[in-house]
Amino acid sequence: MPRPQKYTDSDIAAAIQALAAEGEDLNPMRVRMRLGGGNVRRIKAILADRPDAAAPDHGDPTALPEALSREVQLLLTETSPQIVAFARKCWEAGLVESTNHARRDSDRLRQQIAGLETSLAASTDLVARLERQGEEKDRALDGRGTENAKLVQTCEGLRAALRNAESDLRASQRVIDNFERNQRQDREEIRTLQKRIEGQVGEIAVLKARSSTSKPPKAASTRRKVN
Repeated sequence: MPRPQKYTDSDIAAAIQALAAEGEDLNPMRVRMRLGGGNVRRIKAILADRPDAAAPDHGDPTALPEALSREVQLLLTETSPQIVAFARKCWEAGLVESTNHARRDSDRLRQQIAGLETSLAASTDLVARLERQGEEKDRALDGRGTENAKLVQTCEGLRAALRNAESDLRASQRVIDNFERNQRQDREEIRTLQKRIEGQVGEIAVLKARSSTSKPPKAASTRRKVN
């Protein structure tokens, strides 16, 4: 039983028409390339039966001879299973190599991930330790802030006490100034009184001297003493 044809005459004619519309050279090999296969003799016969075909085709210088074309088709038919098997082997070998390479990459990535996890754990411990240190420093700063607040309050109290002491000192200085002024006034009054007393003493001495010179002498007593 003859094998059914893969490409019909209509398919071949449509390919020829498409090549003609594109302005391509019409030869059996180009039509076969457009179809993706087909019998060269059938294609050549359909090309020759075209109504607008020119003089008999004496052969395209670029087309293969019929005998060579048959040999090429036979060679392709014979070698196709081998090519397919070889391609399958190459594919399987490439797949195995890709699988092995993927496994190696996966192992390397697992090792890298394990190293990263170890580094992450160490970094996490370091972060936790730094956070604890930060909390301790915050507590210390809070304590220092409380101490600073107390010191500020103490300084404010000392400033207030100093202002009061300065006010008391100014008041005491005014009292001392008043006392010294009064003392100077008292000294001046004492000197004035001393001068007045000295003047009165001198006047009294003068009066005594005058009274002693003006008083008569006393008479001698004639009475005898009684034994």
